[in-house]
Amino acid sequence: MIRQQSKAKQVSIMAITAALYSIVFLASFAALPLLNNFALLYLPIILLGFFPMWFGWSGLVGSMIGGFVGGALAEGLGFLAIFESVVALIIFMLNWVLIPKKAVEDGNKKRIAATVGIYTLSLFVGTCYIVWQYTVLPPIFAPEAFFLIMIPTFALNLPIVLIASPALIKAISPKLRPWGLYTGNFAEWRSCRAKPKNP
Repeated sequence: MIRQQSKAKQVSIMAITAALYSIVFLASFAALPLLNNFALLYLPIILLGFFPMWFGWSGLVGSMIGGFVGGALAEGLGFLAIFESVVALIIFMLNWVLIPKKAVEDGNKKRIAATVGIYTLSLFVGTCYIVWQYTVLPPIFAPEAFFLIMIPTFALNLPIVLIASPALIKAISPKLRPWGLYTGNFAEWRSCRAKPKNP
């Protein structure tokens, strides 16, 4: 059963997800050498695989704040770190809207295949966006280098999200439901919000 969260819980989730996202973002820069201040390894992709199912809108806001903080501190982009927030928005929303109910929890092969396909799509779109963005503003890369950077970045991050995110959803999601921390996919969240409250 999915329970609606209080405002205090929503704010707490925003703060915690923002902090986690920032820390994991910064860890990406420590893990591999950088390319013009661009992290080829994007560890927050793991969080964006399960934050939508667990935290919904609160997780989205926290992820966007964390993306901005990480981009401002790690990449030194200042206000232009807003582009990292846009990446978080794109990937988070694609995952939240498209991932099937229960995703990988019950071992249903069709849902697992759909979830893996959605993770692949969202990472591809998010990677294309951020690499393209950095050929325009700020121009970190030359436009002709787009595919030379996008393809290896996508290939490096894809196995990470395909292994880590489903494993965490399967292991932790059932434990979050009794605590009122599980939102479900977008359709589940919308259905829960549409139910009339008991008097």
